[in-house]
Amino acid sequence: MIRVQNLSLHYGERSLFDDVSFTITAGEKLAITGRNGSGKSTLFKILTGEIRPDTGVIEKPKELTVGTLRQELPPDEGRSVREEVMRAIEEIHQLQTVLHELEQTLSSPELAEKAMIEAVERMHEVHERLNYLNADKIEGEVEKILLGLGFQPVDLDRRTHEFSGGWRMRIELAKLLLQKPDVLLLDEPNNHLDILSIQWLEKYLAGYEGTVVMISHDLMLVDRVARRIIEVDRGRIYDFKGTYSDFVQYRLERKEIEQNEYNAQQRLIQHKEALIDKFRAKANKASFAKSLQSELARMDMIDEPESEQEVMRLRFTACRPSGRMVVETHHVCKDYGELKVLNDIELHIERGQKLSFIGQNGQGKSTMVKLISGAIAPSSGTIKPGHQVKFGYYAQEHSELLDPKDTVMDAVEHAAVPEARPNIRKILGSLGFRGEDIDKKISVLSGGEKSRVRLAMLLVQEHNVLILDEPTHHLDIPSKEVLKDAIVNYAGTVIIVSHDRDFLRGLAEKTFYFANAKIREFLGDIDYFLEKTNSDSLAETFREQVKKKATEQNSDSVNNDQLKKLKRKIELLELEISKLEKRRDEIQNQMADLNFYSRHDHASVVNEYEDIQVQLKQKVADWENAMMSAEAL
Repeated sequence: MIRVQNLSLHYGERSLFDDVSFTITAGEKLAITGRNGSGKSTLFKILTGEIRPDTGVIEKPKELTVGTLRQELPPDEGRSVREEVMRAIEEIHQLQTVLHELEQTLSSPELAEKAMIEAVERMHEVHERLNYLNADKIEGEVEKILLGLGFQPVDLDRRTHEFSGGWRMRIELAKLLLQKPDVLLLDEPNNHLDILSIQWLEKYLAGYEGTVVMISHDLMLVDRVARRIIEVDRGRIYDFKGTYSDFVQYRLERKEIEQNEYNAQQRLIQHKEALIDKFRAKANKASFAKSLQSELARMDMIDEPESEQEVMRLRFTACRPSGRMVVETHHVCKDYGELKVLNDIELHIERGQKLSFIGQNGQGKSTMVKLISGAIAPSSGTIKPGHQVKFGYYAQEHSELLDPKDTVMDAVEHAAVPEARPNIRKILGSLGFRGEDIDKKISVLSGGEKSRVRLAMLLVQEHNVLILDEPTHHLDIPSKEVLKDAIVNYAGTVIIVSHDRDFLRGLAEKTFYFANAKIREFLGDIDYFLEKTNSDSLAETFREQVKKKATEQNSDSVNNDQLKKLKRKIELLELEISKLEKRRDEIQNQMADLNFYSRHDHASVVNEYEDIQVQLKQKVADWENAMMSAEAL
């Protein structure tokens, strides 16, 4: 379907690709991988037509439709979310017009037989394309995609300008998915998605009828969608059929073979050079030595393989421990105008804990870490840092604070404590800055490179509490593994905001889910959270956690009458919540059916669903208050 032949591209003296060829067939799910700076994004842009290679051709059928997710947002024109997404189906309107014209043509009694056959064949093609696009169920398809990407039913009629850039990128992704091109070209499609939306997207892409070509550093997304991996490595590509997990094993074996071949050649070279040195001064052996020199000159030299172990095991710089209690918040609220982002937050963080904050964009995760670090003040409530707490705070926007006149090396050296300075080059290498990269000026770096400089600066400073807001956003997979290892071995306290499931796996002992201005605590890592939220509702899991806490409380002064009343109230609320959740799940199953929005009663069912969501929110809040009152007794 797409043939890449003899592709070469050079930047100055650097060869990015040299005589690269491969074919992408219909229906394939392919991931392009490689370290930052390896050329994978350049290869992707060649496929999209944004960059022209020096030599080589890319062949594809004229009728092939290719859809690309652009990172630039279009101008806002005041449409609702639903209206904006429906604009993407212009092809359906065009096909319906063609169909109408063909019907008129066929109705002519004077139509020649050949023209009639051509019109019937064309009509068949149009009908097939309309069926593929689900033209008769398009409104249901629009809602299915938008809800899958995290929008609520009430959001669909809101104006697009009411949403942040990240949410508007979701709208662009929804438009692309709705168009169903023959080939989807996706560069980091999960960048603006939360964990639950990424899960939905990976299922959608795995079942997509067309071809998917993507770049992503989300290891789990790649592993569950891609069934072919193309790795870009030092001007060459390595083509592997299988999952990413299988590819990792293949890559280790390949690197071992390459290392053995390189070592064998080096031994041979050393042996020949020793013979040359030995015989070149002897008259009767001079011709033999010259012959050996000629052999060496003709030898195809094997480049030294990049060692899989070359990335050092990073360690955060040691610091004097904080007190046992790191941070306490009491009744913390944060408002922005009329928008309540966080409401009545109670949080207790102790020394050595590793915590993850997850939830949809805009639910208060980044606001919470800014409050904890002291970067902003709460609207009400109190935040009390513990004894000798020293925060190290990483956020992507901090990269703009770098001095543009500094080099990469300068910026990190200025930030480093003396004992960390000997390791700066290794730290930068682990984060993708190699060779001459460390001498680049900050002013010429991309946003992602600046973020990695900020991360390096954090590694060479002394902190006993790390706050990391999306630390993996600009890291390739090997660098993420290095950072994760450093966090696991860090003795201090860590708070991580992330949507990267593989990175969070096994990392946090507690997971806090942010939604509706509240936080809910899960006593486990991301796998525990996903297991609980897939099998039970969030509200039910939250009840279990609070019940567990309540049973651990011992009190000698309990008001038995009050406690009995509260327990009865809790039982009734749990019964009501259970009934509401059961009905909600029934409706969600109905809404998942593609034919649902063709039903005459779909509007009333959606209204019922929204009413249940409101009731559930209130009932859960009542239940939480009752549980806290019971705990107090």
